[in-house]
Amino acid sequence: MPARAFLNGKPATGTLFRDRACQFGDGLFETLAVRNGTPCLWGLHMQRLERGCERLGLPPVDRDLLFNEAQAACANLERGALKIVVSAGPSQRGYARPQPLTPTRWIACEATQAVPGCSRADGLRVQECTIRLGAQPYLAGIKHLNRLEQVLARAELADGMDEGLLYDQSGSPVEGIASNLLVRTPTRTRYVTPALDGCGVAGTVRQLLIDRAEVLDHPLEVRQIQREELFGAEGLFMINALMGIQPVAQLGGHCFPQRTRPPALEWLHRACFTFSGDIACNA
Repeated sequence: MPARAFLNGKPATGTLFRDRACQFGDGLFETLAVRNGTPCLWGLHMQRLERGCERLGLPPVDRDLLFNEAQAACANLERGALKIVVSAGPSQRGYARPQPLTPTRWIACEATQAVPGCSRADGLRVQECTIRLGAQPYLAGIKHLNRLEQVLARAELADGMDEGLLYDQSGSPVEGIASNLLVRTPTRTRYVTPALDGCGVAGTVRQLLIDRAEVLDHPLEVRQIQREELFGAEGLFMINALMGIQPVAQLGGHCFPQRTRPPALEWLHRACFTFSGDIACNA
């Protein structure tokens, strides 16, 4: 006898409920900016999705198929956000995956205006979150579907705050709720972004900065950061695929002297919406 399923009290087929994305968060996702009907930073997003599939033991994605579906979803959209979800597919009872796997994929695109906070002339307002990221080196870097830490951290934000800063269990800053962190050191001799060995998401804009570090006015260093370094920094920047590179005006009650993007970061910010890796993106 097939299992009975209900959705908000009404009989349902249970197709989504049976998917491992719904039951266990067993999958991955990508969120891409869209400009003029084309997904930006496509190549970097696909590289991360492929790394995630390998880490989770999912079949490799078909880039051409995904791109064709993405273009269909983004067609004629001047500015938007595209979301791709890949799960391990239908589930049997219990944690064991059925074999062979038949992955499920969802692709959706919606029009967007300015990203909240990014229209501020004087930079983002960032709040330190009390929730700490758990350490799991095997999952560090990939963008898996388990995002409860981020959901709970977002619920902490006070009115007027644009983003939250997350720390690991030892109290070292790791990333924003939905962004990575870039620090401009006080002597302006270098940029630093936290290493993501134990937790955190390796963002595509972060990867763009690493790949194109030669265009920066100073070297880029990837390492663990201490909290006190943030408050002694010349400037902080929060970075992700939808907002690019945004300066931070204040962290808690501390204000930063550098509240604009230096020329090199301005160039890379614009590249976030004009560069796709292996697919030309005209913005």
